[in-house]
Amino acid sequence: MHAYSALSLMLAAAGLASAALPKANEYKSDDCSGALNYGHHSFDLHTVTMDDTSNSVYQDGTRWYVFDGKTSNGGTCKGKFLGQLKASTLGSCLNLNTVSPGYRVRCLCNPLAGATKGINSCQYMGTS
Repeated sequence: MHAYSALSLMLAAAGLASAALPKANEYKSDDCSGALNYGHHSFDLHTVTMDDTSNSVYQDGTRWYVFDGKTSNGGTCKGKFLGQLKASTLGSCLNLNTVSPGYRVRCLCNPLAGATKGINSCQYMGTS
């Protein structure tokens, strides 16, 4: 391996280690307190369906698209597209029942995972 290639790999690895990985950790409480209900944290995290017993999610690492439906636990997002989270919400707790008035958030989709040629797969989920 050439010195240039080895240096490039080390720099890339350092950049990945320092960047916030997509995270969506679910809690039964309304404010992300108490024991973790379900944890999701991975560099390739794409869709995260919220368990019906979860009431809040600590999310970070990407500006999630949020939906009011899901195909199943561990499935994909469906239903009404409720919007994309603002950068100011990164690293914060969201109450799944109140973040979008009149709707419960049941699924998060990472627009950066699976993106090709400027189009992300979250754009094709949901029904409206």
